Amino acid sequence: MTKQTQPSLLHTDEALLRRLKLNDEKALTELYDRYWDSAYISAYQALRDKKICEDVIQELFVDIWNRRKKLKIKTTFKSYFFTCVRYQVFAQIRKRENVVRTDLFENLDQRIHHNCPETEYVYHELEERINTTVALLPKKCREVFMLSRNEQLTHSEISDRLHISTKTVENHLTKALKILRKSVGALLWTLVWFVS
Repeated sequence: MTKQTQPSLLHTDEALLRRLKLNDEKALTELYDRYWDSAYISAYQALRDKKICEDVIQELFVDIWNRRKKLKIKTTFKSYFFTCVRYQVFAQIRKRENVVRTDLFENLDQRIHHNCPETEYVYHELEERINTTVALLPKKCREVFMLSRNEQLTHSEISDRLHISTKTVENHLTKALKILRKSVGALLWTLVWFVS
């Protein structure tokens, strides 16, 4: 019985952290293998950028290795690590605050997991606010946004359908997204990050 439990005890997060402090690179590899995928998925749901997410997670593991001797974790490693991921994601969001992205407003219902009543409430509030804001957009701007969001048409396809230039399509989308971001920004980040 003792022989069966010992190997698993050597591979708990706590044991891996102790090994990490003794410069055991294999311990870092085990933590990396254990948490890379879920950390990446979590970051990607908020940032929607493969390269940035990979860089964020990679840098966190490098930082953990570099600070291994001084690392003081008062909770579980998992809680600590995902708090670090969240912090880095918010840092990236702050860097890109002025970048307007259509994809944040697309397929929200498929990306949000309604795993608690609060999540559902915030989601419905967000949808309502988006719909109200879109309804108040100038007619052509609203039309362009709806074709982009609801039908997922490219700029070129919208341009052909509405007989306007792709530059005009881009201008309408930029305007719509700036207005939307101002209207729903904080609520959107709450949903996309904390409850997804």
